[in-house]
Amino acid sequence: MEIDSQACVEKLLAELLDGYDRRYGLGTMTCSVYDTAWVANVVKTVVGVPQYLFPSAFRFVLDAQLPDGSWNAHYDTEDANEYVLSPTKTAQNLSDSILSTMAALHTLNVHLASPYQIRPEQLPAPPLCNRISRAASRLRSMLDTWRISDCNAVGFEVLVPALLSTLDTQGFNFDFPDRARLLQIRAVKVDRVQPLLERKKVPMALLHSFEALHDWSTEAFDAKNMKHHLINGSLMASPAATASYLMRSPTWNDEAEAYLRLVTERGEGRGKGGVPSAWPSTNFEILWDSVTSSQVANTTTTTLTHNRLGPGIEPDLDDCAKASIILSLSGKSGFSESIVRHFDAPRCLKTYPAERDPSVSANCNALLSMLLDNGNYSSKVEMIGRIAVFVCDSWTESKGAIKDKWNLSPYYPTMVMARALTELLHPGSAAGLATRQSTSLMEKVATILSECLRKTLQSQHTDGSWGIIGPREETAYAILILVSLISLPLARSLRKQATVALQRGRKALRNLAGRKPEYLWIEKVSYGSKSLAETYVVPAMHTSIGPPTESKRERPQQARGVKRKRTAPVSISKRLRGL
Repeated sequence: MEIDSQACVEKLLAELLDGYDRRYGLGTMTCSVYDTAWVANVVKTVVGVPQYLFPSAFRFVLDAQLPDGSWNAHYDTEDANEYVLSPTKTAQNLSDSILSTMAALHTLNVHLASPYQIRPEQLPAPPLCNRISRAASRLRSMLDTWRISDCNAVGFEVLVPALLSTLDTQGFNFDFPDRARLLQIRAVKVDRVQPLLERKKVPMALLHSFEALHDWSTEAFDAKNMKHHLINGSLMASPAATASYLMRSPTWNDEAEAYLRLVTERGEGRGKGGVPSAWPSTNFEILWDSVTSSQVANTTTTTLTHNRLGPGIEPDLDDCAKASIILSLSGKSGFSESIVRHFDAPRCLKTYPAERDPSVSANCNALLSMLLDNGNYSSKVEMIGRIAVFVCDSWTESKGAIKDKWNLSPYYPTMVMARALTELLHPGSAAGLATRQSTSLMEKVATILSECLRKTLQSQHTDGSWGIIGPREETAYAILILVSLISLPLARSLRKQATVALQRGRKALRNLAGRKPEYLWIEKVSYGSKSLAETYVVPAMHTSIGPPTESKRERPQQARGVKRKRTAPVSISKRLRGL
């Protein structure tokens, strides 16, 4: 039965936009115990009586506690046992559990000290004091084994120290091997951004982690001076940050309250108490959906005309690159020159100001935006070469296992790298033409793409899937790697091998249909998104596989007797065919 790929893409876009709110936007990120714990602490005084605004959020936190006293980052009210992990946690799971357990422990302490309208007899067993004791014990043991070098979560270097300080005031002191190093990293970041917080009028990344400043004194930081940063009631689309602001503000803010109420109702918690780490995530989800789906059908212009990219979020390299790509794919001029000017850094491009380490995947998206942009500017060729070198070096230094800043799967950065570097080798890419004159760089690119293909083929499971964290979405990433690499002038036997692997992968994807979102994406804690998952599954299933680009563009010229200078792409073709 032939499936209409255009219909699949249109259905995906329609489902995403169905949840769109004209004022706030949309978002499909899974619920976060960490953010929900902060929202559970919001108190409002009504007719002189203080009461918790979101008692369902507190119940969510209680229900999510594991038998050992800790919390995972995620909890699904429809299947309370689905996310109970084994005693041995991965580095990201451990970091998730530490941050979530710290926030939840803080919330339990707050509610034990001030129950307000939530009486103890209304709560599920065991009593709060027992829950707190088990949580503190388990947190201590997790911190003892934690290595901050393994953590790449958003804002952890300020969030964890802030909660350590808060818990200390509640009578819980935690000492652990990496504590001193963590506090050093925190001091460097705070010293750099503190002077900007109150006077800077434009959004900045730290506002997304505003709760890290929750225990600061009014003399050190006055929350009343932050009101201008609120957009539709939220601080950088963060429920936790907004909850902290509402608790710190000297005057009640009705817009912030309205935002939190909407998140609890319209977010993936759907009124059951849970909230995500970010809502709305309009820019992110629409841009990613539009660019990735464009591999299947021409939907870019349609998506852009909705003009539904939410305000109030600090521009980052990834989102800007995706928006520029959309313009280029729809026949308009991109704005990669502005991207370079705004995000330029010594070695590559930075994702946002004041970041600690660069993102390989974001730089790959920026590279692709330059290659597709028909505009010319003086630094374009130099920047394309610089990013290509950075990406190649990152692959080599990691031995082909790039640790991405935004996604836990090694297949994700490999996927965006394969797409960008394949475009760089494309004989029809005018932007890459001058860069291809660097034979040494192009040889390196060809070698890395060859390794990328070999690793992807060798890591496929017997059932046709890939990955160990989330087989459905990771399998989609791996298939899209093959889609990019099959377009290269490969040896016939290797192309056949890759095509067979792709077909087996698509069969595995059909067998994995209907699974819930897998927690592959990185925020303050890891998260999943049904929209993002489908953004990769749909093109993985339906992108057509054509002949290699060389056969369409290079051979006809040679057949007419046109003399061609022996450039890097010819050498690359030989290298790829010789695999």
